[in-house]
Amino acid sequence: MFRLPDASHSRAVLIGTARYAEQTGLSSVPAVANNVHDFREVLLEGQPGAFAAEHTTVVVDPKQPSELGLPLISAARAAQDVLLVYYSGHGLIGAQQAELYLAMSETDQDLPSLTACPLSVIREAFRNSPARIRVLILDCCFSGRAVVGGLAGGPSPITEQLEIAGAYTLVSSPPNEPSHFEEGKRHTAFTGELLRALRHGFDGAGFDGVTLGALYPHLRDRLREQGRPEPQQCGTNNAANLILSRPRNRRPVGEKGEEGRSRPDTDRERLQARREEGRRVGQGGEAHRAATILGEVLVEMADLLGADDRVTLAGRIEHAQWVGQSGRPGDALELSASAIGEMARILGSDDRVTLAGRAQLAHWTGAVGRPVEATILAQRVVADLNRVFGPDDRETLLGRGQVAHWTGVSGDTASAAEQSGGLIGDLSRALGADDRETLVGRINHAQWTGKSGETRRAVRLYRGLVPDLHWIFGAEDLYTVVGRSRLGQWTGIGGAPKRARDLFGAVVPDLSRVAGRDATETLLARSQHAHWTAESGDVGTAVRLLRDLVEDLSWILGDHDQVTLVNRARLAHWTAVDGDVRAAIRTYAEALPELRRLLGPDHVEVRANETLLAEWRRRADTRYTAEIFYGPARPQSRSGPPFLRRRE
Repeated sequence: MFRLPDASHSRAVLIGTARYAEQTGLSSVPAVANNVHDFREVLLEGQPGAFAAEHTTVVVDPKQPSELGLPLISAARAAQDVLLVYYSGHGLIGAQQAELYLAMSETDQDLPSLTACPLSVIREAFRNSPARIRVLILDCCFSGRAVVGGLAGGPSPITEQLEIAGAYTLVSSPPNEPSHFEEGKRHTAFTGELLRALRHGFDGAGFDGVTLGALYPHLRDRLREQGRPEPQQCGTNNAANLILSRPRNRRPVGEKGEEGRSRPDTDRERLQARREEGRRVGQGGEAHRAATILGEVLVEMADLLGADDRVTLAGRIEHAQWVGQSGRPGDALELSASAIGEMARILGSDDRVTLAGRAQLAHWTGAVGRPVEATILAQRVVADLNRVFGPDDRETLLGRGQVAHWTGVSGDTASAAEQSGGLIGDLSRALGADDRETLVGRINHAQWTGKSGETRRAVRLYRGLVPDLHWIFGAEDLYTVVGRSRLGQWTGIGGAPKRARDLFGAVVPDLSRVAGRDATETLLARSQHAHWTAESGDVGTAVRLLRDLVEDLSWILGDHDQVTLVNRARLAHWTAVDGDVRAAIRTYAEALPELRRLLGPDHVEVRANETLLAEWRRRADTRYTAEIFYGPARPQSRSGPPFLRRRE
């Protein structure tokens, strides 16, 4: 029987050593930090997730074995259902009995027994843990140094070490092979495939979720196809049916509960507190986790308060919001649509919660690519809000901002600029000049002003706005850094690429810290930073920035997402400008067919990239004529063989 871990009685410890002190002699692997943090996110995702946030421990760059061992032992003692331990970093082989050691950031590779953590620490923690299922996942190199005694022939000492009674073990490579990572990749090879499988699912994973039993053969086949070291497993026993993740395209579970139960105030207050926690988590940049928390709260609300309770109905809309913010607008639209009919029936069509739900339905309708329909829905909501609550009500004013937004997205940018500009005075009068919504309205007005063709005015608006954001909200507020990012955008478009490059170089780290590295605004700013860096003449740096960005977009949005593909095509162009035309043509060949499928053959982005590809192909065909017709071993000639030369 497939099952999730019992989150309240399970523990996960995720350990990664990404950076090593110079004296260790070990090379740093920055991707390891991403391995650990993204693994945590995957384990917490879902409705519900496999593990609880408060019972998932992350240890990055431990210096001494105790920094790894103490949280491990604590979790092992507390786990009653599932204990999961993951380590990523360098693996070292000891001189005695070929014992495996896990490297710390200050490990001396010549003295692993004194400065690294032996595998025996994990084995002891597993043996002493009351957990029913114990899972160990290792992504490290077993042949990081010379092995005394040899590993060839007969049972491997390492394999014997991994045979922990009652535990399931999954490792990234055979005992005598190194694990694999590439510079610039978001994850190491093994963990990258592991996380993609857990996050997005795969054929054969099953509807319930990704089980350990289905995971191993999928990883083995995928890594074998790529020519990577094949993972190994042992001790499958009762762990095969354990679900480690519920892929992102799943639907929420159980929104109905028993009615007629007592609803004590204490339950209501507790659920409200957890709802507030979910909201704070989302506002802090962790949308996936917020969706998970609110999904769990919603199930309890329906059960304890009743499916028709006002708080439960409002919770459904809030849950949908964070599901959409986590990158699933289609699911958010479906959740909103399913809730609104019940809201109108139970609360009434003019109730504030019902109208808020309708406003959100309009938003997600636009987010899935139907902006004209979203504009109409938003206009209807604003008319009802104005009728019921008046023109100066906050929700009415916010609804007008939504109308302006979808009007602009629909293509009428001039009207969007006019509507958002007219809204600012009303926001200032009704809410105050320093109110957050007033300042956000000014951000939107400046943006639509620029998109309507008034670039210089947009720059002036942002230059006046950013100081207000700084002093009113503070330097660390999300809207302050967003305002700085938009100023950089229009500064570049206005003809100052170097200044734009410098603005984005400063704001990208701040956005990564405030909004999160994977937030939409951060990714957009990184794309802009690369673009204006290239336009400033530093093409090599721009290619590196774009390569890192595309790697992250592939992980966050998927290989076939429009934003990923557009940036991949831009990477191809600047790679060619930087001199590597071969790599550029290969990248174009990967991205353009998918762009045509997504956007259509006549889309401006598709046509522009086809034109660029044709030009780079023309230059490459001329430059590499001899190689193309005679093979790569023949010395290249500028003009090519006589019969291929153009007639003058």
